[in-house]
Amino acid sequence: MAGRIDTAIVWAARGLAALGAAMVAAIFIIVLAAVVMRYLVSAPFRFTEELSGLLLAMTVFLTLPFTLAAHRSIRVTIVSDRVGGTLRRILWVVGQGVLVAFASVFAYEAYKITEFTVMLNLRTEVSRLDLAPFMVAMTVAVAVAAFIGAWQALRPPPDTGR
Repeated sequence: MAGRIDTAIVWAARGLAALGAAMVAAIFIIVLAAVVMRYLVSAPFRFTEELSGLLLAMTVFLTLPFTLAAHRSIRVTIVSDRVGGTLRRILWVVGQGVLVAFASVFAYEAYKITEFTVMLNLRTEVSRLDLAPFMVAMTVAVAVAAFIGAWQALRPPPDTGR
């Protein structure tokens, strides 16, 4: 059962990371098209900056679950690398607990802001892009990160190769 959950987490995280990579490609295409429009046609897009900023933020949030699932996040392991056994396990669980607490509070607050955004149909100022899809994606990604952190707290700490 644990193996199936691990596999599902990795595949879900990879899917979100693929969306994040697609956002980077979209930023490149949008900026390239904006440059072409500005210098060849003298008619720049008015949405380039806002859309690129939103896509960049989405990239960060959408790749977070994969970073956690693959144990690629930055960790301070000065103490945990020097101890073993039960103390190492305790430090792992405490660290994951901090992650889960932060991500849970963040997801909850993001959900409230997303709900407000959807209720008022909020849009960006210049190009009037709908903010709801971006907010929903980022909120879901942080909630997935919280779930991954909680699941990993139940698993053994990763081998740091010491």
